[in-house]
Amino acid sequence: MREQIQLAQKIAAHEVPVLILGETGTGKELFAEAIHAASSREGKPFIPVNCGAMPKDLANSELFGHKKGAFTGADSARAGHFREAEGGTLFLDEIGDLPLDSQVRLLRALQQHEITPLGESKPVKVNVRIIAATTGAAWSEPKCAVSSCSASA
Repeated sequence: MREQIQLAQKIAAHEVPVLILGETGTGKELFAEAIHAASSREGKPFIPVNCGAMPKDLANSELFGHKKGAFTGADSARAGHFREAEGGTLFLDEIGDLPLDSQVRLLRALQQHEITPLGESKPVKVNVRIIAATTGAAWSEPKCAVSSCSASA
């Protein structure tokens, strides 16, 4: 246990995204919380999101937010988890379960530090550390979003 605490403290010192691999019930969220608590983001929001429990058709809205009227049923604006975690850490558990279009938006958030809420045309800057976790099953075989891809490509 002491080794995991030291590792969390080492990781916390660097402002980089983190991917945690581990089987269900091994404490991935606790490890993410330890990284957050040992970082300069301590005292800021820690927002855990179970991507596997999120309805696929609402993933973009849940993560990136939307403006009122962006889609049928959007009766009010929603900030989304990225803006809720502003200044802190967004923990994305079971990240491999995110729909591909949400993964593309997540990549932009990681690279450009900005998101575009549904229905908006201008991106919004965000200051959020991403810690993601998966059981590892999502990474055991190459996955491809284009039908012409192959594992040897």
